[in-house]
Amino acid sequence: MKQYDIIIIGSGISGMSLAHYCRKKGQQVLVLEKNKRLGGAFHTHRFGHDDSTDFWLELGAHTCYNSYTHLLGIVEDCDLMSSLIPRQKVPFRMLVENKLQSVTSQLSFAELFFSLPKLFGAKKSGKTVEAYYSNFLGKKNYANTLRYFFNAVPSQEAGEFPAEMLFKKRERRKDIVKSYTFKQGLQSITEAIRIQDGIEVLSEQDVAEIQLENQLYQVKTKEGDCFQATYVALATPTQQAANLVQSLNPKLAEVLASIKAEKVETLGVAVSRDLLPLEPVAGIVPKQDQFYSAVSRDTVAHETYRGFAFHFRQGALDQSGKLQRISKALQIDPTLLDQVVTKENLVTSPRLGHEQKVEEIEGLIANQRLLVTGNFFKGISIEDCVIRSFLEAARMERL
Repeated sequence: MKQYDIIIIGSGISGMSLAHYCRKKGQQVLVLEKNKRLGGAFHTHRFGHDDSTDFWLELGAHTCYNSYTHLLGIVEDCDLMSSLIPRQKVPFRMLVENKLQSVTSQLSFAELFFSLPKLFGAKKSGKTVEAYYSNFLGKKNYANTLRYFFNAVPSQEAGEFPAEMLFKKRERRKDIVKSYTFKQGLQSITEAIRIQDGIEVLSEQDVAEIQLENQLYQVKTKEGDCFQATYVALATPTQQAANLVQSLNPKLAEVLASIKAEKVETLGVAVSRDLLPLEPVAGIVPKQDQFYSAVSRDTVAHETYRGFAFHFRQGALDQSGKLQRISKALQIDPTLLDQVVTKENLVTSPRLGHEQKVEEIEGLIANQRLLVTGNFFKGISIEDCVIRSFLEAARMERL
């Protein structure tokens, strides 16, 4: 049986960034992914039209920023800087009674004028997103308009999120454009990590059990394979991680299982440019609807097609209903929706007190050769995931 230094379960950006950092430290890395496709929420769907093979659409994560310095370090290590491209500046629009409206048209500037001074000295600690932002943006502005934009970020009701976890001020790299993607989409990053020497990735490997025998972790899959390593890392949604460590560390499993996640049902479509009447947009955020947002490909304009990823509430509509809702929002006939593709993502749903759960996890794994990474530590952004992986790789080196 081949032995590895570390086995990482999960090939999203958390797992793949951890693989990258471990590989840089000279480790032999095995990544196991239960699905056929790698990348998790880094899902760039590449369309197969004869005349538009270069057209792609993001079905999960869609934007990176120059404040993502750890991610940019990986991009540089993987020689991807030449593929980095800026996202064009086009507006977000609100969908109100099925008509696109500017965000400002939906705000009360009188309320904003009287509320905004409260921003000075405002503290996020111990406050929910709703409590923190409605205080200085105005309660009516928040309830009637802005809460839908906050919901669009994690594609779920975000009002009860800890305010500290949703947006963070970070140092920016001034040599990089503020927001960017890549010529072939964000999945380029996980694909570039995958082909590095020292990293082996196996798909369709659904891990069933982890055991510790003779100081080595035995990772057994439902397919009947068994792999061996000195270290093992969990880079999966919390419930799956909890199931995998139930016998190894029941208390850790209990804490992980208590961290809930929301399933997001995404449906992506391409539409011929000349058939779509809508103005170019970065995204569409509706009021009180079956979907949280529609993220547009207009930020990277294509000669032939426009694309949209609609992020629906779990169970709100069946496939036919989603297509009808999309066609109505885009003001086109459903038959004009081209290359329909579906995707499901799990996004963490933290609540106040989440930091105590994180501290408990840290304590339970502090002296173990078990690593845990994901979007449920200090925040849910891409950079938060990468930072967590960076810290876990550093901890592994100290063990």
